[in-house]
Parts: sequence; C-alpha cells; structure tokens
Amino acid sequence: MEIIRWGILLALVLPVPFFLGFIPVKHMNRLQMTPAMTYVCGWFVSFFLFELTAVPFILLERSFTSLVAVYTCIVVAVLIGSLWKGRHLWKVYLEEIRAVRAMPRSVKFGWAVFFLIVLFQMAYAVLYEYYDGDDAYYIAVAVLTDKFDTMYLRDVYSGYIYPLDTRHAFSPTPIYQAWLSRLSGIAPAVVAHSVLAPVWLMFMYCIYGQICNRLLWNRKKYRPVFMILIAVWFMYGNISLYTAETFAMTRTWQGKGLMAGMVIPALFLSLIYLAQESVSQGMWMLYICVCMSAVLATSISFMIIPTIAGAASVMIGIRKKSVKFAAELFLCCMPCLLLAVCYMIIR
Repeated sequence: MEIIRWGILLALVLPVPFFLGFIPVKHMNRLQMTPAMTYVCGWFVSFFLFELTAVPFILLERSFTSLVAVYTCIVVAVLIGSLWKGRHLWKVYLEEIRAVRAMPRSVKFGWAVFFLIVLFQMAYAVLYEYYDGDDAYYIAVAVLTDKFDTMYLRDVYSGYIYPLDTRHAFSPTPIYQAWLSRLSGIAPAVVAHSVLAPVWLMFMYCIYGQICNRLLWNRKKYRPVFMILIAVWFMYGNISLYTAETFAMTRTWQGKGLMAGMVIPALFLSLIYLAQESVSQGMWMLYICVCMSAVLATSISFMIIPTIAGAASVMIGIRKKSVKFAAELFLCCMPCLLLAVCYMIIR
C-alpha cells in the first residue's frame, strides 16, 4: 500500500506536470521545444488551474473535498487533451536526445558535472532538511485542510474555528500541497520536505536552463559552464536568511520560496522571449500562467507582478515601437489585478 501511495505522489509531481506542459509547448518555436521547458510549462499550467479553481471555493467556504473532486477532474480533462495535442512532440524530444550524442566530450563532461551538483543538492535537501519557522504556518495549514476538510477557517496554531483568513485566501500554496497529500495519502509534511523540496529544486534549475538556452542560443558549448556557475552560486548564496538562494535551498515548498525561486525567474524567461521580434503563442500562454501562479505563491505579487509587467511593457513597447504590443503585455496581468481588487473588497 505504501508503494502505491508513493507511486501516486511521484506521478503527480513528475509525469503529470510534464504532460500538462504539452499544450503551451505545442505552440512554441523549435528552440523552446525542450523537455525542460515542457516540465516548466506543466507546473505553471497546474498552478494556473489550481488558482482559478481554489480561490472561489475558499471564498465561498466550501469543503476541501469538493475542491479536490473538481480540481482533479479538471486536471484529468486537461491532461487528456494535452496528451492528444502534444502527441507529435515526442519526435522533437528524440531529436534532442540525438543532439546530446553529437556533443563534444568537453560539453558532455560539463553537463555531467552540473547534474551531479544538482543531484547532490537534491539529496542534501532531503537528508538534511531544514525546518524553517514559517513551517508552523505553511505545513500546519496543509495538515488542518486535509484533516478538518476546511480551507483557511481554523487557527493554524490552535486548530480552533476561525473567521476566513482573507490575507492568505488568494495564495493557496498549502492547499495545493494538501491536494497532493489527499490524493496520495502521504502526510503533508512529508510531501513538502521530502518530495517538493528536491522536485521543485529541479523545477527551478529547469527554468534557469531555459534562460541559459535563450541567452546562449548560439554558444551551446558554454551552456554547461553557465549552469554550473548558477548551481555553485546557489550552494554558497546563504549569506542571510532572506536571499533567493536561501529560500531555494531551505524553503522551496513555501509560497515565498516558490515566488523567489521559480516564479520571478520564469517571469524573466517569459519576458526575454516576448521581447523578440516574433513571439510564439505558447510563450504568451506561459506568461499568463506565470502571472497567475505568482498570486498562488504569495499575496505580495499583487504589487510585484503589475510593477514588473508595467515596466517591461514600457521597455518592450519602446523597443518594438508598438503601443499595442505594450498594452497587450500589460493586459496579461489583469487577472492578477482583478484578484487584488477582490482582496481589497473582502479584506
């Protein structure tokens, strides 16, 4: 029985996000059609769908079980559609594998060093897990949600019934982890510390890998060097409790860690592609999903995302000499602004 539970959990965090990523990647250009980009897109599609589904259930004070049923059905439906639409992508992935065989030995060695560093970090994140003080909130919310079948309606420190926590109602990262726990039967603390800690660390490096592909698109032999430097930087970036490197290594499963480690780099990834002369439809999809995923991670994104999107819209609009494109770029964060308005109304 335990093996089945772990199998379900690993399926939910490894192949399911990968397959969900087929939809946006299907509409991207050839440089963007990589397994890592597919995995990145799949996670953000999952977060996007969960944010849109969970927030109404939370605000209406519905049961967690009803949310689990509805969101699971949505994921299954989208998954089936994604597998059908992306059935031709396997040929592209096979070409990627063949390209690896043709790499010079020095480049292969560089990638091997990088993957060993990442595997070491993933193992270290599990074997020497760090119990941050914020776990008293994040893990407790996931546990209370799963056990009492309510969402943000109990005090996390006492378990007593409490009015709706409107401050966190729009950022249901712990509820998402409770969903993983409910479907798999694995305790929320184990889901966060032993599974999401290494998996989301890998997810983060997939994002940086795609940034590397874009910045060094014509310098392939330098890509492993770039990624090794990034990995080493994260290993020794613990100069304070509040750096992005510390968040990535010690609290990846928390909303703030998700924002610092994955959402902001993915936003940068989307914007450097949107700044190109020709923009794929799939990149617009990713950009919208990232903006919405920021709200799922933390409510502070109500200020951060519109600010970044507004500044980027001005600069990219000037570069492209197009007011229309700048307006379209900013409009993509409108769902985030609408959620911010809802937050101000119910607060």
